[in-house]
Amino acid sequence: MSEPTMHWTILIKSHPDASGNPVLQGLRMAAAALADGILVSLFLSEEAASLALHLENPGDRQRVHHDLLAEAQELGAEIYVIGLDWMHAAGSLTLIPGVKVASMKTLVRQMRLSDQVVAL
Repeated sequence: MSEPTMHWTILIKSHPDASGNPVLQGLRMAAAALADGILVSLFLSEEAASLALHLENPGDRQRVHHDLLAEAQELGAEIYVIGLDWMHAAGSLTLIPGVKVASMKTLVRQMRLSDQVVAL
């Protein structure tokens, strides 16, 4: 009989430039968990919501963040962004391919179903 698969929800809400690099830690944790066979739902909200935006000329830090998001997607993560209501007013902003817009209801439902919830 196979062991049931664990599921983690990782909520990243810190600013991408915050001291201690909580965004980088969260993205690395997601990649490591996925590589270990753990299913991961990754939510970007509050100050981290901007990570979901496609940038034409990203800086070094944004490029690292986007590379880690792409790696997590390749390993099977579901990536969601919450709170981009302002995006419609901003006009031509687009999300990174594969990132889904979600609501707090989606986040709460996913957290309830998860074996582990990590907020950074």
